[in-house]
Amino acid sequence: MTPSELTALLARLNDRIRSAVTGASSLAVLAVVAIVAGYGTHRIGLEMAKTLAVFAAIGGIVMVAAYKFYAWQREEVYDDIVLQGFRHVHPAAVARRTAALVSCARRRQLADTLDRFVSAAVENHPTPVPVHRDALLAVQPQVRHLSLILRTEEVDLDPAGMVLLSRLITDGSSSPLYKLKGDERDLRRELDRIKNALVADETRLAA
Repeated sequence: MTPSELTALLARLNDRIRSAVTGASSLAVLAVVAIVAGYGTHRIGLEMAKTLAVFAAIGGIVMVAAYKFYAWQREEVYDDIVLQGFRHVHPAAVARRTAALVSCARRRQLADTLDRFVSAAVENHPTPVPVHRDALLAVQPQVRHLSLILRTEEVDLDPAGMVLLSRLITDGSSSPLYKLKGDERDLRRELDRIKNALVADETRLAA
């Protein structure tokens, strides 16, 4: 996507997020008003108050779910911006996203996930979703090396590499990690691509 297309997409997502927040707030107020009117001031019947409160609560839950979905989509767009190098598109928001991507907490989270995948493949433990165990066993040294890089805080990481690694772990539809009958070389190539994008200088790691 071009920078202008990304900007337009973010504008739409921000509008939807604002609408979801407004809708959730309005429905929460409606639920409170209905409860007060029914059980406090008795201006409306109890059954009507209960019905209004329940529908408002359900609507609020839907609005919160919509907010989370659109916020997740917005983060995906920020990640696309990071990958394409368009840092001038929504620079402040993208800067916050890049900081989160390379944070110590995020590094540990991804390292722990990689280690769990390897342990599950080696010890034949069950995983929440099926993974290509044979491929994981074949590329075990690469995965453990990535985990070491992530845990070595002295090594500066490129946010684009963190995006690629996150998508390897979370994208069940296209990641070679989850293609049970895929070629092990696909996972090996993707890990090489991630490592090259993640860190250019491993001097501090070697030290």
